[in-house]
Amino acid sequence: MSKVHDQAPARDPLTQEWIDAHLSEQERRQIQIIKDMDALGAERDQWIDAFLERIQTRGFNVDGDVKRRVSPDEIPEKPDRPFKVIF
Repeated sequence: MSKVHDQAPARDPLTQEWIDAHLSEQERRQIQIIKDMDALGAERDQWIDAFLERIQTRGFNVDGDVKRRVSPDEIPEKPDRPFKVIF
């Protein structure tokens, strides 16, 4: 006896063609997004450095107007791997 979720429902060819066309479009967009994110590498590093300096000098809001400064020993070391953008 087979279970219902063990078998994929049949798709008509027109539906499969639509899925394939949209899937290829999404893959093309994803490749472009990855290229754009990689091109921002140097600028992103500047943003991260500015953020880390800002939270050490001005601090960040903990609750309302209460700010807390982050000490340098709380800042994690930069990893030796490439930066990966999750989207």
